[in-house]
Amino acid sequence: MPEQPFFDITPLRELKEIGGLELVQELAEVFLSDTPQLLAKIQAALDSEDWDALALASHSLKSSAYYLGAIALSAVSADLEREAKAKNSLQACRDLGGQAPGLFERAKLALSQAQTELGA
Repeated sequence: MPEQPFFDITPLRELKEIGGLELVQELAEVFLSDTPQLLAKIQAALDSEDWDALALASHSLKSSAYYLGAIALSAVSADLEREAKAKNSLQACRDLGGQAPGLFERAKLALSQAQTELGA
């Protein structure tokens, strides 16, 4: 099975077709401002072993990352959400949660490049 790409510009192209470049820029800004808060919620949920809060924050991050093309971040968030809902290994959740900040940093760069490519 081939490995998923880290980032896919296709969702941004589709958003541009629907609402123009302004929509892409607006959603990118929301993603960039909201994601640090979601990452903090994930870390707090891990620290307090709050499975429900972990699942909720992971779900939100999964969705927003996916719709902006941050495929790897979305996939890790989906795995984290699944683990949290099943109340599986806390260590596995910590490992997955630990990957998210680095993936977000990489996604910010990819998103910036994609916006440039789209004409932002």
